[in-house]
Amino acid sequence: MAGPLDCQFDHIHVFCSNVEATERWFVAGLGAELVERRAARGALTTELRLGGTQALIRGAREGEQLVPAGVRHFGTDHFGLQVADVDATVAELRRRGVTIDVEPWDFGPHLRIAFVKGPDDVRIELLQTKTAPTATA
Repeated sequence: MAGPLDCQFDHIHVFCSNVEATERWFVAGLGAELVERRAARGALTTELRLGGTQALIRGAREGEQLVPAGVRHFGTDHFGLQVADVDATVAELRRRGVTIDVEPWDFGPHLRIAFVKGPDDVRIELLQTKTAPTATA
């Protein structure tokens, strides 16, 4: 039987100023799969599959006051996607017109990262786990 704190990640929900443009960016830029477009409580919502996870994109609902992206703030800063080769992924995303926010760099001996910037300044980290070299006899 599962314990009360046993969980698994389910989805990310991105609020955006232009649902159609943001959907195009995720599909054409990052290779997300379009699952469905629907109205959810009065707001256009797009469901995508990105890295095996559900990503929901929606605009403001009637009367909802969302503020524009801007100054970094407390709270969620970014989400990360594991990739096989950060440098190759960045090269492909650059070819697709994606803005590279932080060029690839070694965060430590076993991790190489980069950041891209999406619509409404959504930050996405690309992570490549590097294996430690094996000792030879």
